[in-house]
Amino acid sequence: MRRLMLIAGLTLGIGILAVFGGIVYRLSLMEPAAPAPLPKDGAVPTTSLSNLGLPPDARIVSSALDGDTLALTYADGGGTTVIVFHMPAMAVVGRLRVRAE
Repeated sequence: MRRLMLIAGLTLGIGILAVFGGIVYRLSLMEPAAPAPLPKDGAVPTTSLSNLGLPPDARIVSSALDGDTLALTYADGGGTTVIVFHMPAMAVVGRLRVRAE
């Protein structure tokens, strides 16, 4: 009985090592994906401060990109506005206004 348990344990251990070895091998062969080439004269999506409902004196304070979502923070005399865009559709999905006190 002990011999059978020893054989089963060794077989299981070798199998687990083989799986992990295969994973490491596949990961070592992966090449980093090259960024997609940008078209030379392609259309660039644009918008204006008035289209976003911001005053003309607004300026970008910061930006953050997470996958397909872009958050832009604008500051003006009345406070700060954070606008969240869904990049593929260039649609505003959220807005937060913090007024100066």
